Amino acid sequence: DGAVLLVRASRRSDFAGHWFLPGGGVRHGEDPQETVVREVAEETGIGLEVAGLRGVEADVLDIPHRGVRLHTVRLLYDLRPHPGSRWLDEAVGVAADVLASALRPETDGTSDAAALVPEAECARLPLMPFVSRALGLPETEPVAVPPARPVARAETSGEDVAAAGDTGLVDGTHAEPPEAAAAAGEPAPVAAPRVQRSAAYALVTDQGRVLLTRLAHAEGVWTLPGGGIRFGEQPVDAAIREVHEEAGLPLTVGELIDVDSRHFTGHAPDGVLEDFHGIRVLYRGEVPAGSVPRVVEIGGTTDAVEWVRLDRLSGLPLTALAAKALRHLPAQA
Repeated sequence: DGAVLLVRASRRSDFAGHWFLPGGGVRHGEDPQETVVREVAEETGIGLEVAGLRGVEADVLDIPHRGVRLHTVRLLYDLRPHPGSRWLDEAVGVAADVLASALRPETDGTSDAAALVPEAECARLPLMPFVSRALGLPETEPVAVPPARPVARAETSGEDVAAAGDTGLVDGTHAEPPEAAAAAGEPAPVAAPRVQRSAAYALVTDQGRVLLTRLAHAEGVWTLPGGGIRFGEQPVDAAIREVHEEAGLPLTVGELIDVDSRHFTGHAPDGVLEDFHGIRVLYRGEVPAGSVPRVVEIGGTTDAVEWVRLDRLSGLPLTALAAKALRHLPAQA
């Protein structure tokens, strides 16, 4: 009915009084689609399901009282009521009055109100910049204020939300120190440190071929060109930079295809054991016709790059990301 579901940041938040889209930090190992359903339920009291991926973007916000600049990668999903939900009307779609009556604010959380706001009234609210962009409204800079109640570090680590709608990650990486304790005179096993990393990749095709890179630390395994999103970097810019470093080609970023989540314990390229959670943004991309790829970044995670014919893919060892992405190949590729 022309209204937007919004939540207001509470006095426990760094941006008290500002309005967000409902959502929050991706817990370690959690799939982002599970995150958005969980966070919406926590902040609004209603259960919804993911209908599709709308967009991915990033922003950097200053929080002076914490002495940090916060880089947040935001995944925007379309949600809908479950079939048969009491606020779903077959004639009009979402029955706004029924939905509004079901809303309830988060209890003692980082949001204190949930409301269906008519689009015409949204511009008069103090919106967070990413909300303004999503609604096509002019942006204003948010003012960070010290929370009325001190926020514990555990609430700013990605496990909980420091500001409604924010991950609370200062640099995009959540690493906890390993625990080591002595028992019966013997050191206890050291837990692998947690690492949560956002990355961007590109699916590039040309005349029945796909652009693949070979991982230097996993001999013979091929994947898509791409890699970690740097602090302050937009995901699309990360994809462009990574394709240049790993293939030496100028990338034109196309449509957003998917966001992939993978959680495992293994060794990083430097040999360090990690409890790793990767959130990978996948775009379709193009490079100039007839381009010859070459690895530009010497000594990095890529030691080869090739155009691989589609009829050769079945014989190549591929990463899970590459295998999943290849399902999105266009028929004419």
